[in-house]
Amino acid sequence: MSEVNKSIVRRFVDEVVNRGNLGAVDELLSPNYLDHDALIPGLPGGREGAKRLYALLHAGFPDLEVTIEDFVAEGDRVALRSIWRGTHRGEFGGIAPTGHQIAFENLELLRLQKGQIVEHWSIVNNHNLLSQLQNRGASHE
Repeated sequence: MSEVNKSIVRRFVDEVVNRGNLGAVDELLSPNYLDHDALIPGLPGGREGAKRLYALLHAGFPDLEVTIEDFVAEGDRVALRSIWRGTHRGEFGGIAPTGHQIAFENLELLRLQKGQIVEHWSIVNNHNLLSQLQNRGASHE
């Protein structure tokens, strides 16, 4: 079961996060999906919020790529440490494109049930990411 769950999470990262295939969200996330730590406050919950999040991320960072550095699974839980990289080429979080590359580390825990992701927790310093974009953008004005 753990290896199957890892393959589901890896597929989500590859298809949705890296390729921007929002159609895969309905297949890989449960209809009752709950994100406990939304990257962008104010988005709707569930699958629709996930679709909007990844659409916004890909609009702001068209070359977004996530590399899984550590990947552990036990029972219905999968944990991963990943590095997110991209170039700020579109508006994101109200910040005009800076053209700068970003990179940040993310720690995630996901719970799966019946072949779908049902819950997600994440530790990423959202404020720090937005602050870096704002500071970098301000330095070129």
